[in-house]
Amino acid sequence: MFTARLLDQLNNGKSRFIVDSGLKRWLRSFPLLRRGLGLLERIPEFDLKLFPRSRIHANQLTQIPADQLLGSPYQRCERLAYLRDIDGVVCARNCFRDSFHLARKRSNQTLQIDLTGFDGFITTSPLNLQPLNTPLFLQTVHDLIPLEYGRTLDHIPSFSRRLLATTNARRIYVSEDAKQKFNASLLSPSTNTHVSPPTRVLTQPPSLQFPGDALDWEARSRDLRVLSSDQQQLHTLLPAQFLLFNSSVVPHKNLLFALRAFMESDIERLGVNFCITGQPQHDSYSEAVVDIASRHKSVIFTGYVDEATKRHLYLNALALISPSLVEGFGIPVLDAACLGLPALASPIGSHREIQAMHDFQEHVLLCSTLHTSDWASAMRLVVLRLQQKRQNLSPEGEHLLLNQIRQERIQRYQALQEQINTAFRAGLCELLREDATIERLSTTVPKP
Repeated sequence: MFTARLLDQLNNGKSRFIVDSGLKRWLRSFPLLRRGLGLLERIPEFDLKLFPRSRIHANQLTQIPADQLLGSPYQRCERLAYLRDIDGVVCARNCFRDSFHLARKRSNQTLQIDLTGFDGFITTSPLNLQPLNTPLFLQTVHDLIPLEYGRTLDHIPSFSRRLLATTNARRIYVSEDAKQKFNASLLSPSTNTHVSPPTRVLTQPPSLQFPGDALDWEARSRDLRVLSSDQQQLHTLLPAQFLLFNSSVVPHKNLLFALRAFMESDIERLGVNFCITGQPQHDSYSEAVVDIASRHKSVIFTGYVDEATKRHLYLNALALISPSLVEGFGIPVLDAACLGLPALASPIGSHREIQAMHDFQEHVLLCSTLHTSDWASAMRLVVLRLQQKRQNLSPEGEHLLLNQIRQERIQRYQALQEQINTAFRAGLCELLREDATIERLSTTVPKP
């Protein structure tokens, strides 16, 4: 039962799993009692915030071996596909929340976890954690966006302390840009004169996964049907007749700017749509975005989409739009470049790095975000290039041309994906194998 509840939480992204008894359900039918029960259930949360643990002992870890996961229905859920690649799950109750609450305090404490018997500890984002009794500690640094851009929801002191917790660990940076910003912002000059843990910039693998029969089926579809974000309207998108914005609706993604450029380009008059896979938030920025979108039928909100729908959108898009003001890397631009899909992107450091890879300069067009007119011109250029290819073709000829374009995108993507995956695995292995004595020496260096 514990395993089933844990996997359900991982699958749904929720940290609580409550099944009310019949008595509780009856009590909740009375408004005053419902409020009282709600307050009682929140007492443990207040306790966690006020008195977070500073250490987790080895006997407080719960281990779920692979044989308990075998045959679980959750293995057949898309979000938990990784279960087939692991040997088990180790749980430390509330460790994530404890580490965050400690980071919010001024004591600069890190949550220590006794990992006796473990080969190493690797995080996929900066966490305010310190493993004990394990030879390897590696943290991943994606970006410094909360320190660079004011309109974020992150607690700035907490984010800073989580970043500082990575300075005594080996580090993966997702881009050279992220590494340079980290070094400039968090490492003092005195730190650079001492031996520090090894670090490495590793390009993340592309995110799309094409099935084995993609060339036979997905490369030949005549249209794409996608539900709107409210799940009440089914939109039909024609191949190469829509621009794709595959990012969240937050200010630094600069969607409002892209929409204004799209309106200025006037390509909606040619039947081109603007497809947004992000979900509007409950804030003034999203309200402004929705206000513009509501006045144009060519703007489509799909909301968050599953991996299959995302893959179909990329495969059939006219171009990807990414006018971000700041990014740690830019997976949407990388996915587009690997496909050979035109990507209109802002000239930030990480996008420049992507453009410099392989032959991506032919597919990634960097445009200044100072003027919408530059982006409007770039959007018209993408449409014009496809129109020139379609010129004088019959409807069937156009369909064959689109099939060829999609087949070439799939084949190109699979080849580049394998190259990048191989380089990522090799770079990660080299980082893990570097002399562990470097880390033992670095522990004598005072924190900046």
